Amino acid sequence: MRRRALLSTAGATLAGLAGCLSGSTGDDPADETDTTNGTVTPTDQPTTTQPAESPVDVSLATYQPAIVELATDSIHVIDDAGGYLFLSVDATAADAPPGRGEFTFVHGDEAYSPVDPVERQLWRQYHEDDSYGDGNESGWLLFELPEVVAAEHARVGWPGGEWRPGESLRTRLAAEYPALSMSFSVPETVPKGEHPTVTLTVRNEGDVDARFVAGLNRVGPRIAYTPVTAPSFIVPAGGSETWEYTGDFDTTPLGDGELGDGQHDMTYHLNSVLGRQSRQVRYVASDG
Repeated sequence: MRRRALLSTAGATLAGLAGCLSGSTGDDPADETDTTNGTVTPTDQPTTTQPAESPVDVSLATYQPAIVELATDSIHVIDDAGGYLFLSVDATAADAPPGRGEFTFVHGDEAYSPVDPVERQLWRQYHEDDSYGDGNESGWLLFELPEVVAAEHARVGWPGGEWRPGESLRTRLAAEYPALSMSFSVPETVPKGEHPTVTLTVRNEGDVDARFVAGLNRVGPRIAYTPVTAPSFIVPAGGSETWEYTGDFDTTPLGDGELGDGQHDMTYHLNSVLGRQSRQVRYVASDG
């Protein structure tokens, strides 16, 4: 288990983070959305106007209780920190973009450095978008934080700039992750040539919004094990959210003799913040 990057701070360090207030604060309009693996979901926070004096734009991407890592042939969730804060950084307008290590998340007397993407085999890095730094002037930064953060004065600083979380994010940072419940369903039988739809319905029993994170893998047809997608979406406090996914894999390897034989032809494995579950699917002859 890799410990989160925690730096001891002193007055000089904190003073070095002072600068113009820059970056979006992160309070969401209700109709803001993001897209994860083709699925439209509510965003964590909004995008606001960047102060003209700051050449570096920082905004919230997601705040979540786990990250999705890529193994040899599968994806799975890791939750060995308390919370994971992804920020979007755009320094393309800066004459000298700050390095990844020049960004620091500070709350109270503690400070945290961004995670080095090399140390984490993130599904996001390999499948969705690039991290900031190492020649990339725009991309995401990841901070591994405690589960509860005294967020009133929390901020991310870099030479010449500073970003502070908005009210809704501060509320989530300061709260424990709420209790969630989940239903995971896949049709037990599917006609040959069609694809089953995976459905997740997650309910938030708490009084703060929460992001649900999972990794979905598939075994079959004639495939030993393969990553499918990483569902990630906000579940509102006291409410529920439903997510669906329909694959587009090749079903032709199934012979007629394998249809309706009573043996399952495919299994979906879900690894989420709520544990692991599996659902089996059998292909049957189509009516046509």
